[in-house]
Amino acid sequence: MLEKNNKENLVEEISFILLNQLIAQYDADIHGLVKLKDKVRHFVSDEQPVQLLLPAFPCKTNNLDKVISHLPDMGEYLVLRKFVQAIRDIQAIYEPGVIFYIFSDYHTFSDYISVDLKHHYDFSDQLRLMVERMNCSEYLKIVNFEHYSEFDDLEDYEYFKGLKEKYGQPGYEENFEALKLKDNKMNTTYLGLKKFMSHDQKHVLAQLSYKQRRIRLSEIAKGMMVQGKALDNFLNDKFSDCIRLSIHQHSMVGKKYSLYLFEERAFKTPWHTAVLFDAAQGKYNVDMKQNHLDRDGVVIPVEYDNRTWCYIRLTAKTPEAEQKLRQVKAVLYREKFGLMLVNSQDNCPVSLFEHKELKYLIKEFGTVVLRGFDPFAAPQELESWYAERGALVPWKFGNTHIISPVDGHQGKPSSSADSQEALPMHWDLLCPPPYMHVSQDLYQYEDFTPDEFVLYCHRNEPVNAETDGINITSDTALAALTIHGREREQLRQTKIRYSTKESYFGGDSKVYPLLITCPWTGQNTIRWWEAWDDRYHAGALQPNYSEIAQSTHYTDMDALEDRLIEVCMNPNVSIKHQFENGDLVLLNNHTTVHGRTAFNGYREMWRIQLQPQSINSPWQPHNLVEYDKVS
Repeated sequence: MLEKNNKENLVEEISFILLNQLIAQYDADIHGLVKLKDKVRHFVSDEQPVQLLLPAFPCKTNNLDKVISHLPDMGEYLVLRKFVQAIRDIQAIYEPGVIFYIFSDYHTFSDYISVDLKHHYDFSDQLRLMVERMNCSEYLKIVNFEHYSEFDDLEDYEYFKGLKEKYGQPGYEENFEALKLKDNKMNTTYLGLKKFMSHDQKHVLAQLSYKQRRIRLSEIAKGMMVQGKALDNFLNDKFSDCIRLSIHQHSMVGKKYSLYLFEERAFKTPWHTAVLFDAAQGKYNVDMKQNHLDRDGVVIPVEYDNRTWCYIRLTAKTPEAEQKLRQVKAVLYREKFGLMLVNSQDNCPVSLFEHKELKYLIKEFGTVVLRGFDPFAAPQELESWYAERGALVPWKFGNTHIISPVDGHQGKPSSSADSQEALPMHWDLLCPPPYMHVSQDLYQYEDFTPDEFVLYCHRNEPVNAETDGINITSDTALAALTIHGREREQLRQTKIRYSTKESYFGGDSKVYPLLITCPWTGQNTIRWWEAWDDRYHAGALQPNYSEIAQSTHYTDMDALEDRLIEVCMNPNVSIKHQFENGDLVLLNNHTTVHGRTAFNGYREMWRIQLQPQSINSPWQPHNLVEYDKVS
């Protein structure tokens, strides 16, 4: 049983999460806040899951000036991911957690929106798949009339009529005109619907005469308001305890709590818009598709799952650069992770891209692969280009680590990196060599951990390209989102001691929490160095070891390691990439971990790390310890 004081603290914390992450607080008054807390208190007092209800996500509009296709895309994904984040944060503090119902209102308005029934089902199925890939189907439920026994006697195409017959507001439709004349708010809603639907349905209405269009728009606006009343009655009956959320603009007075679905403080929905990532600003822009395509700059469609998923906007330095950038193809490996930019033109250097824009792309998408651009002839050329982004991490052997299966090159001792062995999942510079004098007594994680680094494939000649030397990268921010909020906090409270031998990394140990708040993006992210010992990797040239240094929950390192493998190597959060000659890969070092499979053949990679921006970085002049360079 929860203590009374603890329950009241939970009410405050849960209410804060809802207000901070979801509720728009438009035209709010104190009564809206009091009623919200009363609703939350009702669930907490009974130690039951907090229940949220949002009628929304019917289908994509048929207007292809506004949307990319009839299927969900980056817009829906960003909104669902936002919902999952709020769910995880409530789970983290409140054991019963939360159940978030999205009630698809397609059937409520189906006779007025001219969208095929199959398109609705395709849309809903893809939404559920997105939620499933975030491992949240148990807590974020997408439901419809088909899930309720009151509609068992009807076919799906009859739900529209059945809703009005079963739950319609008596007298509302029959007296609509008279009621509208006496209610200014009702009249304003009616006129707003007519205006909105005249644009939304413009291609459907185009075949009608002006008079017919006016009549049809009046029918649509009235009909949608009549159906909306019936839907409200149904939802009040079936979801009476839920905190009622809305995509529409309502004053926060305790009835319906409006949401900003996107980070932008505006009432926009993904099923009437498309999403563009503006690389110059480092943020998403939500607008009609045609408005994106008409923007200044270079707007490139981004493909995911063999279809256009969103757009990115780049800045061209010259008209010639603009022409070349427009020919670049953009593909995502996952919904919001692993961006590949592919060039098929001659004389196309990576310097076409603004460094600031590449930085924002890395920050947002975790990894950025540039393929098919002009090659770098020597490491010094790569260094010169990358150093334009900031100071580089110095090693004894220089700024560039040449990774190839040549024993002892660059004056380095033998290591798994310079071999044909597989490499464990890790983040870069997690165990700096002793000569860098990076003591965790003096430096925090963000002081010495690079925000990003680059891997350049100079040569790759695998015996079997399907299996040899595959680069595996995990989105550890998404991995953190896929686990229950309580488990997430257990990982945050657990510290692992990592140690290794016989490596240029050095033989000392380092201790890190398994989960941190990313110093660059603010996301939760898992920090994991895969154990490489005799249990799974006997005989490894460069073993590394993990032990629990501190935890309030875990005692068995092997069991914990198996769980981390399960979470971080899940195909929904990890990608596999086979390098081609000339591939340049930029990685966000805080929100990814990476490794590789073993290989036969020859491969030469060049790796450079960017110094962190911290004033307390070990490479700042006031901290720097000079060390002998290897000739």
